[in-house]
Amino acid sequence: MKEMIYQTVCPGCNMGCGLYIRENDEGTVAIDFMKSSPANLGKLCRFGMQLPHHYSKATSMVDGVESSIDDAIQAASTKLKGAKDVAMLSVGATTSEEHLAFTKVADALGTVVNTGMGTYAELPPECHATVGHGIPLEDVEQASKIALFIDPYTQYPLIVRRLLAAKRSGASIIAVGPKEIKLADETKHIGPDQYESELGLDSESLIIADVHPHSDPEHVKHLLNLALMTGARIMFMKPFVDSTGVHLLSRGTGQKGLQEIMDGINEGSIKTLVTLDSDPIELMPNGVEDILKKLDNLVVISSRNSPVTRLAQIVIGTEPLYAKAGSFMNVEGQMLKNSGSSSIGIDALSTLAQNLGGKAFDCQGLHTQVLENVVKEYTGPKYKKLSCEMMETAPEEGKGNLINVYNPFMWFDQPDDNDFVMVNMNTVKSLGLRKGGMIALTSNGGTLKIRYAVAEVPDGLMLTNKKLPITTGTCTVVTAEGC
Repeated sequence: MKEMIYQTVCPGCNMGCGLYIRENDEGTVAIDFMKSSPANLGKLCRFGMQLPHHYSKATSMVDGVESSIDDAIQAASTKLKGAKDVAMLSVGATTSEEHLAFTKVADALGTVVNTGMGTYAELPPECHATVGHGIPLEDVEQASKIALFIDPYTQYPLIVRRLLAAKRSGASIIAVGPKEIKLADETKHIGPDQYESELGLDSESLIIADVHPHSDPEHVKHLLNLALMTGARIMFMKPFVDSTGVHLLSRGTGQKGLQEIMDGINEGSIKTLVTLDSDPIELMPNGVEDILKKLDNLVVISSRNSPVTRLAQIVIGTEPLYAKAGSFMNVEGQMLKNSGSSSIGIDALSTLAQNLGGKAFDCQGLHTQVLENVVKEYTGPKYKKLSCEMMETAPEEGKGNLINVYNPFMWFDQPDDNDFVMVNMNTVKSLGLRKGGMIALTSNGGTLKIRYAVAEVPDGLMLTNKKLPITTGTCTVVTAEGC
């Protein structure tokens, strides 16, 4: 049996973890470690090990019927000609070159490509470089003190090795948040007004946070202010394989966040949605299917089957991510090349652009533009020191007693064993929960019976690493009963 071997990057987050994909002539894939990969030092997290479940090849469809890719492109062209109130979405789950091709389709339609990161629109432009472009991962190991605003085990597991190396070199780590972090010297449950006094950061310190489609812009502002006040460097982890690349390619275009796009569809100001390897059903809390059904046109361009491909009127199915020709830019600003040579997706977008009155393009020309517009300007890794002024802030969003610890790996349509909520022992006692029993949670989204695990979290809070059917956002108000 013949095999193709691809040198590629894990799509799970923006760490840029290198690996090999082996694909046999029946289309079955297997994972091999890449010992020479600098980002992950040859290791893979749980999601990376489960990648064969992720690579379900997309099928081109027109009105629910399987079609050729050419017929799907023609049907999409017909739908989009003269379409009004169009929104386009590409969160960074494909190559920089394919994202750039998508922007050329947007140009032909007279619109822009949204990356779903609404936080950027709330920040001064001079802050964007610091939020969008990180630091060398090796520099994490050199910090004298690290303020950790993420749960690395759940959200970005491969950075744990860097944090442990920092500790071996004498660094102290303070975690800030609702959950005790094992590798931290201490965990503080504090608010923004206490960050400066409680954390004791200076110019030798590092702040590690993240930014994703559900980030609270006020929280990001508080962290940037903390960096400005203390002189600490700040690094924002990101959720998608090319989050850094698409930000740099799409900067200055007036981005809409995912929630803003969904609100526009719900209110009728967006009638057509075109997505590129971006599934709003996976990315958003529950109830998005009903909102998407209000669209006149839903056109999906995707390398894999997912919930949104089953809902779309038109699906343009492209090659798997590992087979694509092109590159990614990871969280530290390094360009990582894919060894694939296929340009099915880019060729489809070129035809679509031409049908809509735009110009043709090819993969090599797009790669040259990526080199000139991103890599040349942002030769990484290079830390962009904050040049903005202190920002006025409002209270952070939120309040709810069930907190979703959003992580990149829950945004994929595959099995997940995080079907439990974390509560502390006081909650267990007050609700009379039995060992091996269940907890019943009720919100505006309904009632759910689910397993629980005891963890060191503040009184009254419950945490989940899984998108539950009763959650209505990052924070959800629920009542709890033992069962």
